[in-house]
Amino acid sequence: MENLFKVKNIGLQPLVDQDGLDVHMVYTEKLLSLNVLIEFYTAVIDDSEEGYEEETVIFAITYTKERSYTFSLFHSLNVVGPLQLYRTIADAIEFIERSSKDTLLADMEEISTGHTTSDIADNPRDRKKIYEDDVWKFKTTLDLIAERRTQR
Repeated sequence: MENLFKVKNIGLQPLVDQDGLDVHMVYTEKLLSLNVLIEFYTAVIDDSEEGYEEETVIFAITYTKERSYTFSLFHSLNVVGPLQLYRTIADAIEFIERSSKDTLLADMEEISTGHTTSDIADNPRDRKKIYEDDVWKFKTTLDLIAERRTQR
């Protein structure tokens, strides 16, 4: 899929998250300046003989000093082809890139099917862990992007 994204100058960074799930982080220079990444993955959720099932999800993620935000942009239990994924992500990027820092959260909420924040947990320790996990994912992706750029 990397070649699809290159057509629109969109970067694609593979990442293994802290749960061991292979995810893809998508970015542009403008998204990075807004402190936003797009995450997507397809994972097998049922590989039994009775019924094979996959899940495909697209999120927009960001964080501030106080909380992290995850906006659900797409979710499907059907097989989703690369072109359909690309189109959904490219359209989301185009919309989000028109945001300013002041309108970013409202704009991402407008195109999402729902969102969560690190404040979702009642327990302060759980909130902190959710926040730290989200920031880890974000910063690790930025480190991998920087590493990739120096190798070119």
